[in-house]
Amino acid sequence: MSISKDRDAPNYYWCLEHSQVEESIGCGSTTRIGPYATVAEAATALERTRKRKAEQEKRDAEDER
Repeated sequence: MSISKDRDAPNYYWCLEHSQVEESIGCGSTTRIGPYATVAEAATALERTRKRKAEQEKRDAEDER
């Protein structure tokens, strides 16, 4: 994940409510993932989040053994 270092550059978010990328002004922070520096990063945010969750659940299950 990267955030734009240019203060004037837009940041992008994945909106969970609308299932689409939004720029800085969009839905509230409780319904979106981000910020990301590019549209492409924001568009794949949910996929990466699901992958990390599955990896964490696997580690948790291994720790319980």
